[in-house]
Amino acid sequence: MSSISCFKSEEIAEKCWKIENTFFGNAMHCYCYLVEGQDYSILIDTMLGGGNLPDFCKTLTEKPVKVVNTHAHWDHIGGNFNFDACYLHHREIPLFLDSVNYTKEQIFESAKQMVAKEYRELLTLDDFIDTKPMKIFPLYDGDEFDLGDRKIEVLEMPGHTSGSVVLIDHKTRLAFVGDVCNGNTLLELPNSPPVIVYMKSLLRLKEHQSEFDKMYGGHEITDTTIIDEAIETVAKVIAGTDARCERPGMFGTPVLYAAEKVKDGFERVDGKRFNMSYLPNNIFGEANAKHIIR
Repeated sequence: MSSISCFKSEEIAEKCWKIENTFFGNAMHCYCYLVEGQDYSILIDTMLGGGNLPDFCKTLTEKPVKVVNTHAHWDHIGGNFNFDACYLHHREIPLFLDSVNYTKEQIFESAKQMVAKEYRELLTLDDFIDTKPMKIFPLYDGDEFDLGDRKIEVLEMPGHTSGSVVLIDHKTRLAFVGDVCNGNTLLELPNSPPVIVYMKSLLRLKEHQSEFDKMYGGHEITDTTIIDEAIETVAKVIAGTDARCERPGMFGTPVLYAAEKVKDGFERVDGKRFNMSYLPNNIFGEANAKHIIR
């Protein structure tokens, strides 16, 4: 399968593209974003791997590309290993380093289970690359990418993971949010901080709401009103008045969803968009003020 045909792009603003893995079809949506500046471009996330993402980026920009990850889950860093370096929040580095243990054979077999049927036989092992050690430049809250004619601000937003970030392009009034706030926000994971910490992130995101018009995530695109839905929903979790909808979690064990979901789907019964999974013993507490190294 040609590495170029693994991707498609759409220009969503001036010198700003949404890139999608084509081989997942409608089975799932996985996006990353290329933002070109006067001096260099940044690639926000790299999806699941598969195909030569650097070559595809060259069809869109002639500027050198820096990779920036919103967090270190595999569906956001899988293509990193086609590049030499990445920028990542410092609390995500241990999670990222765990990914170096995967072989391209394991990644390929996992991808085959997720791709659309029509691509299952077209996808080959040669479409993937082995993981490898790479340079990681740590990101901190308030950092800024100065691309020459546009600046991208970094906001720390713990919740989905302890080091998730949102990036705001003030030139185009777009926010790149990874998995920080969407219709299936997962707070059930081993490195998800308590729900009350996530609420603080949402309230901070609300403070910046007037600075952007649209939120481009790793799997869905929303307008900014989803922030208000999220704050309303998470407040009910903290108060103990949410739906406490029990469903299987990412690892097969039961988790709670804040709002009632339709059967066999992600949509909320009441038609609103934001929803969140969580564990009942991880609602209250503080974010770790230090790294715990084991």
